Amino acid sequence: MSSNNFDPATLEAMRCRLPEYLTARGVELRRQGNRLVGKCPHHDDTSPSFAVFPNGKNCGCYPCGFTGDVFSVSQWLGRSDSFTSAVADVASVLGVYLPSGTAQGQPRAPQEPPRPERKPEVPFSLSPGDRERIRFARWEFSNILHGGGPLLGEIAESLSLPAEALRHAAFGECGLGFAEGWLCYAYPNGLKLRNRNPERKPRFRWIVGKATAPWRMEWALRPEVRTIYLAEGESDCMALIAAGLESDGTAACVASPGKDFSQSWAPMFAGRKVVLCFDSDPPGMTAAVRVAGLLAGHSASVSNWKGARP
Repeated sequence: MSSNNFDPATLEAMRCRLPEYLTARGVELRRQGNRLVGKCPHHDDTSPSFAVFPNGKNCGCYPCGFTGDVFSVSQWLGRSDSFTSAVADVASVLGVYLPSGTAQGQPRAPQEPPRPERKPEVPFSLSPGDRERIRFARWEFSNILHGGGPLLGEIAESLSLPAEALRHAAFGECGLGFAEGWLCYAYPNGLKLRNRNPERKPRFRWIVGKATAPWRMEWALRPEVRTIYLAEGESDCMALIAAGLESDGTAACVASPGKDFSQSWAPMFAGRKVVLCFDSDPPGMTAAVRVAGLLAGHSASVSNWKGARP
């Protein structure tokens, strides 16, 4: 049933009481930073992997791949089987009065029109000219690294990183490039430009190609690597490198190009421990839950970054 059949202010008030509903349903929560965490009620949880996000209205479990509001939780826990019955369940638990007739007897919402049939994907390929642009951008950044001029320091300062972190990240099939006057992130099949002015939109754009794997994934596929730190952006990945997380040789730092993590990438993480280093804001937490769900069944384990942000 559409939420339009209920008073929007009442629904929003119930969403804001998510922690109270969870506690009433037997989920023990404790404060951890700006979140509430607890053991997941949906699986055998030996350590807290369930969290209420900082906004207090959404929650999720990393291993289960679940994220949602209080009405989604009601259905997830088997307390209801539709949005309408979820509203009634949450209202009864929280003691919220619903006017007679709002939770039942309303006409069904109109069915969505059938979605158009998806067109088959066109196989991705780069032209020789595109590959040359990637190669040339890598060569340009190599010149900056070895030139000893002020530009390297300027780029490092814009990222709030030491120049040594850029030197480390520049090597390999995925690395750093320089095109159109500023820093690029070089992928095997793409070149992503970083806008030097952080106030301008878009912050990033693809000059050529796209990401066909996480950034620096070839480092994570080395046989000695047992732990992979997955950041939601290339600059965050370099911050992890600067923090020394690759220093013992058994860990690798890689980056999803933003929050767009492809389901087809999950098998690449097979057998490794994965630590998600996503932002703690609601979009970052939602993305972390989604990625954790995709990695379940592939990686040896999935956990969330618990250290201080680098």
